[in-house]
Amino acid sequence: MEIPIDVIPERVGQLGLVGLPACDQRTIPGIISQRACVLYGARWMLAPVRDVIHLIHGPVGCAYYSETVRKKRYQVFSTALDEMDIVFGAGQKLETAIRESLSLRPGSSAVLVYTTCAAGLIGEDVPAICKRMSATLGRPVVPVNCPGFCGVSQGDGHDVAAAVLLEHFIGREPAGTYFENHVNILGEFDVQGDLKEIEHLLQRMGLNLICVVSGRATVENMARAHRAKLNIVHCGRTGRWLARKMKERFGIPWRKVSFFGVEETVAALQTIATFFNRSVESEWVEREAEAARQKAAPYLKLLAGKRVALFFGASRMGSMARAFKELGMEVVLCGSQFGCREDYAESRRCLGKGALMIDDANQRELEEFFYRFRPDLLVGGTREKFMAHKIGIPFLIFPQETSPYAGFNGFVNLAREVAALLRAPVWRLMIPANLVEPPASEQGSTSGDFLATDNGFLLAKEEEIIMNPGSYAMTEIIGRSLGPETFKVAVATRDGLRVNEHFGRADSFMIFTLQGNKVKKAEFREISCLTGPCAGDEHKDAIVKMLEQLADCRAVICLKAGQCVQEKARQKGILILEINDTISDALKEYLRYYAEKGGDMNEGTNL
Repeated sequence: MEIPIDVIPERVGQLGLVGLPACDQRTIPGIISQRACVLYGARWMLAPVRDVIHLIHGPVGCAYYSETVRKKRYQVFSTALDEMDIVFGAGQKLETAIRESLSLRPGSSAVLVYTTCAAGLIGEDVPAICKRMSATLGRPVVPVNCPGFCGVSQGDGHDVAAAVLLEHFIGREPAGTYFENHVNILGEFDVQGDLKEIEHLLQRMGLNLICVVSGRATVENMARAHRAKLNIVHCGRTGRWLARKMKERFGIPWRKVSFFGVEETVAALQTIATFFNRSVESEWVEREAEAARQKAAPYLKLLAGKRVALFFGASRMGSMARAFKELGMEVVLCGSQFGCREDYAESRRCLGKGALMIDDANQRELEEFFYRFRPDLLVGGTREKFMAHKIGIPFLIFPQETSPYAGFNGFVNLAREVAALLRAPVWRLMIPANLVEPPASEQGSTSGDFLATDNGFLLAKEEEIIMNPGSYAMTEIIGRSLGPETFKVAVATRDGLRVNEHFGRADSFMIFTLQGNKVKKAEFREISCLTGPCAGDEHKDAIVKMLEQLADCRAVICLKAGQCVQEKARQKGILILEINDTISDALKEYLRYYAEKGGDMNEGTNL
């Protein structure tokens, strides 16, 4: 299998440009993996189940680790095992914890007891304790056997959790006739309102939900989930497994669909409609799809041709790869911490030639890929966030933390948020210099495409600034082009994002070039700043020296400038503007002021 980056020999089969990577293999000892443990995988699946007590039988650290899932904090109880419990056993402590948790939440329908590494290592007979307590308390007390060491990754925890739901909760209500026009959704976790978008579309088709595993799961609705007419699978791994088992046990057919992207949403509605022998009202579907495309159109212009790398959980790899392709982006990497062969096969069909597929990537491999290929966007989990920021690559966290991405509205949200990330000034203005590997012919030189600065950053020469599509078109801001005239504007800034420095305290300025219908950044310019109030000839001379270093600029935009600075600048024909805003908006204000004055700007002003 072709490999575009250097890897250790044991990792050769788990990544490549063609075929499928080897998967479901243990992480090589000593490698810093991006995986989580089996306990966290079980919590990822079971945390949203509402009316049960979640009891972590292990050290308190495991409870803290597993209480936050998809950025949401859930109430968990813990036996808080310590050294004495490890030596003498903690069976009695577990029974006490079960009773105490039920006294605090007496309305709970069941108790889930998660075993951790500590409980697993000492051989605690948790199933026997749970069985005894279940008989005593008259409600299910269910063991979730998920010590962190008992599987390859968090994916095994998903499987354990799905088996628990199937064996102890799903279909416990006496058998009856199927509910017509009722469905289950398997593998949907209701991230930031995704489920609401999906449910709205299903209701337009006349369909109702019985149970959503596990985004809207309760003991009651899981008990009658076997009476649904159809299982809709939205998550690859756990959803497919549950669907197959429910097909075997209850005879419920299932369909795998995706609601990410306009095309996938339309296809999903058509698939579901075909099963129920009804035609989708093509008029409203086409109307909703077209409306979504029109709303997303301004963002798609910016995203067209951009390169994106995807690295997150296995369940959404294929569907999100298709969604980003619909945005007009090229997927150059698709990987997962715990994908199975079916997940990778689905994803490979969505990828173009030359895209890298990788399983269980470690930090060094990801960093090398990003250095070499520099995608325009990385989509991943929390572990990858700060690595991307360090390298200078825009990062979108997934599962998302802002708005729904499912359905027609979700596609617009995705397009808008990705475009906003790529437009952020911090990515366009600065690239960490120590993280860029210039060609050998340019090493040790400041020539070429970048300018080196003493503050450790590289600035791309003459790179066009694009904050919003057309936001710097002069015809839109001042009603006309500047024509052939070219002039420069200096901005006093500490971070490259806002105008946030006084003139006399600024030791560097960002210099922008205005020409024709464009605004471009040209350089960072280091200058000597003032150290005291403007009094006496010495300080006045220092002001003159600062202005001389900016003599080629038509205007200087800063947070504040004293009267002495204003007077000296006026004598040299430099306009001083006091603006407290982002750099992009400050430049717009300057351009509008330029238009109002008709190009004659000799007076400083506070905007």
